[in-house]
Amino acid sequence: MNKHMAIAAAALGLAVSGSAMAQWNAPLNKDFWGYIGASAGRSDFRTDCSDLFDCNKKDTGWKVYGGGTWNNVWGLEAGYTDFGKINAGGGDTKAWAGNLSLTAGVPIGDRFRVFAKGGGIYSDTDVNASPSSLFHTGKKTGWGYTYGLGAALGITPTVQVRLDWDRYNMDFSTGTHDVDLLSAGLQVRF
Repeated sequence: MNKHMAIAAAALGLAVSGSAMAQWNAPLNKDFWGYIGASAGRSDFRTDCSDLFDCNKKDTGWKVYGGGTWNNVWGLEAGYTDFGKINAGGGDTKAWAGNLSLTAGVPIGDRFRVFAKGGGIYSDTDVNASPSSLFHTGKKTGWGYTYGLGAALGITPTVQVRLDWDRYNMDFSTGTHDVDLLSAGLQVRF
């Protein structure tokens, strides 16, 4: 099992294990660790490109997450996001991030909810270019931040379709850049 899949499995396991903690009522209500989910979509690396090389700043990204709410408004969500790989500036760039975010949402009726979120991330980026003497290459890890908007629509009382837009601020060998992810997926409430 590669490192990225192990991290994703650990994040999902942590989210699922939170449902057992939901039985402990203080200070959280019984619905705190109330959902897990997975989404996929389009990642957009917001970097500058030279006219000398092909520049593809978009790829398929995916994420797994789990979280819950304290009440109808406030909640907490943890997740893992893989942004895929792009070819920009004469080389390949890969990135992933783990996040912990505070959520604030508004339920609209019984089945629909809109929300905003913001929090911190730990990211890992890897830039490979040839020749490395002409380009900034290397691996960077570090702390950053994320924020986004989303909506969830209930198909059944436990299954929801979710749409998210997220922006992640991460360190790359060329400096700090944003990566956006527009994704759709399913989440299961318990």
